[in-house]
Amino acid sequence: MDGTSAKVGAPTQTERDGKRRWRPARLPAVIVEELARRIVSGELAEGAVLPTEPALCEEFGFSRTSVREGLKLLQERGLVRVEQGRGTTVQPRGSWNMLDPVVLRIALAHDDDMSLLDDLIAVRRLLEAEMTRAAASRLTDAELTALAENLDRMAGDFDDYDRFRAADNAFHAIVMKASGNEVGLTIVRAIHAHAGVTPPLASAASRKALEQTVAEHRAIYEALVARDGHLAEARISEHISSAWEHRKRTQNA
Repeated sequence: MDGTSAKVGAPTQTERDGKRRWRPARLPAVIVEELARRIVSGELAEGAVLPTEPALCEEFGFSRTSVREGLKLLQERGLVRVEQGRGTTVQPRGSWNMLDPVVLRIALAHDDDMSLLDDLIAVRRLLEAEMTRAAASRLTDAELTALAENLDRMAGDFDDYDRFRAADNAFHAIVMKASGNEVGLTIVRAIHAHAGVTPPLASAASRKALEQTVAEHRAIYEALVARDGHLAEARISEHISSAWEHRKRTQNA
């Protein structure tokens, strides 16, 4: 029995007869989380063959149905390849779906040199710049008013970073949606969700950085009001680059 009627929540681990047993509600998701962690961290290297289904059933305490579903989900994310008669093999990093929330979150947790973040920010900068240029001619008066309101909220929330960040994200979301690029919007949302810049509020440098962020957003807004797509494109590209450089300096200090 899988125990799928168990209460939804984080996995718990117990010992029974000296063997590890898991009793979460969403069993395949636990297998994905744990095996993805081993693969992304390098504990299971490229080309490694995962334990057999019976061994995984024994390790996790789940039925073969749950184990197979977990392996299927790993394969859909590009982390492994399941082959009849050959087992389940870890795939090279280039095959991984790096925009999958689970893969991206775990990969970022092991991004010690921040190279993955560098790549994400580069993609975000290129996409948002192009989308902002397109949005300049498409934004309605109501959307421009909403952008101005978000600017005012940001300027009034220097001491509450959660509220500041919400207004910041809302500003970008309005512009990205107005571009009409649905694929770009999906990718940018994923990057925002996992690679947001979150400086501490305690230092004067952080307050100064937030003030700079508002000034840069206001410059982007002014270009959008003027319907100058090329200027808005350049300004949002500069903004994303400067915010990322600030974060790296802060993190390495």
